[in-house]
Amino acid sequence: MAALTCCFWWLLLGVLLGWLASWLLGRSSKSEPVSTDGLDYAAARAAGYVISGPQNLEIIEGIGPVIANLLRTNGIGTFSQLATAPMSVLQSLLDNAGARFRTANPQTWAEQAALAAGNRWSELRRYQDQLDAGIRRV
Repeated sequence: MAALTCCFWWLLLGVLLGWLASWLLGRSSKSEPVSTDGLDYAAARAAGYVISGPQNLEIIEGIGPVIANLLRTNGIGTFSQLATAPMSVLQSLLDNAGARFRTANPQTWAEQAALAAGNRWSELRRYQDQLDAGIRRV
């Protein structure tokens, strides 16, 4: 009977140690989920961005929800697509969309989008600090 009691206590100790190790390891590994879209969400958050995915064009300075929707409607829906879009195409989209879009200047959008697509969030933050509504300050 004493041998059975001894085994019980060793079993209980093993279960408690296993639970404690699991809890400690779980606490330290609370990292960002692995991204399937190639974006580093933790780095983006560290630089001050809250992004929902590569289609979150509104983080580009000079692009608001209405212009982002215009771009998406015309096949430019991700950072990578915006980064490779020719300036003439962007300007043409804005000109054809009406008078209220003519004040937008896409001069820096591709460069900003390339930084975002490349997970260079700190560089994007520094670059945007030099912009005013997406236009380089003089």
